[in-house]
Formats: sequence, C-alpha cells, structure tokens
Amino acid sequence: MLLEQLVEKANAKPQYDWETYYDWFFSEEAGRKVSGYKFWECKKCLTINLIYLPARYGKCRGCNLLYLP
Repeated sequence: MLLEQLVEKANAKPQYDWETYYDWFFSEEAGRKVSGYKFWECKKCLTINLIYLPARYGKCRGCNLLYLP
C-alpha cells in the first residue's frame, strides 16, 4: 500500500510551477524581462553565481572573476 502511494506521488504533477516562479523572480531582480538564467560555479573561490541570459559575461560575486558563457 505504501509503495503504491509513493509511486502515485512520484508520477503526480508538481504542486507548484517552479519554472514560472523563477522566471518571474529573476525578472523582478534584474529589472527587465529575463529570457533565461544559468547558475555557474567560480573556479577560483567556488562561489555559486547566477547569470541572466543573453548576457555576454558574468562576474563572480565573491572574487569578481569574469565568466564567459
């Protein structure tokens, strides 16, 4: 019985639409409509950063290292 419930829950549609939420949130943060976003890890200080596409480059918020997507 428990296994059947777990399988049904795994196959169910997610309760929240996270993709739409993140599109809205990052557009609000950027102050413009964001067509996409990408997370990247700085090779120098290992900080996780966010780049709003179609940007030409990103800058690490920890050490200011430039990142080219």
